[in-house]
Amino acid sequence: MWPLTLLTVFLNYSVYASIQVRAQIYDIDHGQPEEVVLVFLSSGHVASVNKNDKEIHDDMNSLLRSQDWTIFSLSENNEIESYRKSPSRIVPTSMTKFNKTQEENYTPTVIENMDLAKNYFKESRYVDKESQCFNRAHIWSYEWFVNNSIYSNKTWIFFTRRYIRKFKFDWWFHVSPSVSVIDEGVVKEKIMDSKYARGPLDLKSWTDIFMKDDANCPRVKTYSDYANYPESGSCYTMQTSMFYYQPIDMETKETWGTVKANWYDTEVKQAYLEAFDEII
Repeated sequence: MWPLTLLTVFLNYSVYASIQVRAQIYDIDHGQPEEVVLVFLSSGHVASVNKNDKEIHDDMNSLLRSQDWTIFSLSENNEIESYRKSPSRIVPTSMTKFNKTQEENYTPTVIENMDLAKNYFKESRYVDKESQCFNRAHIWSYEWFVNNSIYSNKTWIFFTRRYIRKFKFDWWFHVSPSVSVIDEGVVKEKIMDSKYARGPLDLKSWTDIFMKDDANCPRVKTYSDYANYPESGSCYTMQTSMFYYQPIDMETKETWGTVKANWYDTEVKQAYLEAFDEII
């Protein structure tokens, strides 16, 4: 079982360079008897554990229950090599409570033309380092808001467990800012993902970057429309305001009727630190 001292546990160490991920365990998928255990991290990573390794398997279940922040060392194949307890780098934020039936009052900015959208895209900084998509997206959205008074959205893509297992995919979600732009006289959604694209993209062109089966990713309105159907299709997309930081925010909104309607200082500071190694 999980040792009280939470000392680093080393497994069969890979010869490949590891990556260090600070995260909580969001969920665990035990799969079929012959399949590896998939560990879904709050960072978006999907890590794997050999089902026959009872000690680490028990530890992961313990971490899921405790929700302790943990530093995971992942191999090139995203296998968990080691793990140790880590203090949280963010404190919980309070959210505004609404009746569940009340609509969220958020109006995104409509950008006048594609040239302006491309200029905003060029403003989004990118540092070539290991970082989580939700941290990058939060800072890009935040800086467009501070510098240009742009109210953007975030567009999320969630990968089903069926897809993750079939293609041994490393992520269970990805997120990017998106904006509303007048293009050829029509307001269109354009995805502004500076890591994976060279300019604003339409939704299908963006999802195609990640979908190895060229799947269409249906747009859902609630988080449970994805979470309740892990074996249905390959992917789903969802849109939120720029204030939503991680998938847990959408789950909390649906469950408790809480809405994020502001920037939270602790989240912005963490995003700068994790994405750009900047302390503000």
